[in-house]
Amino acid sequence: MNKLSKTAIIVVAALTIASVVTWQITGGDWYTKYEIVELVESKPNQEDPLVAAGFYDGSIIIETVRRDEFRLGLLPTPAGIFDKHVLSVTSVAGPLWALLLSVVWYQRRRAKLQQREVR
Repeated sequence: MNKLSKTAIIVVAALTIASVVTWQITGGDWYTKYEIVELVESKPNQEDPLVAAGFYDGSIIIETVRRDEFRLGLLPTPAGIFDKHVLSVTSVAGPLWALLLSVVWYQRRRAKLQQREVR
């Protein structure tokens, strides 16, 4: 294996590690998200007429909260080919490794053919 192949392996491995670290930093979700939807518990508003009528009786209200936040996913969730949700760990690292392995395979194959010609 030549120096260029070793350097390419190190670069692709570093990019893969960077994407996995980014995935964990942004929440470690399975799928890429640009909007987070969560159920949040809150106390009833005392000025609400339903609270004054006794509908809640000191219970906790569960509300759906949406906020814009990016979370890199392990897997993509695209609706089409040109979708922003196609960005993920596998869509970044997979093609890089496929390209790297094909280049290394081609270089080794070419080196073996050159060795056969020399003999």
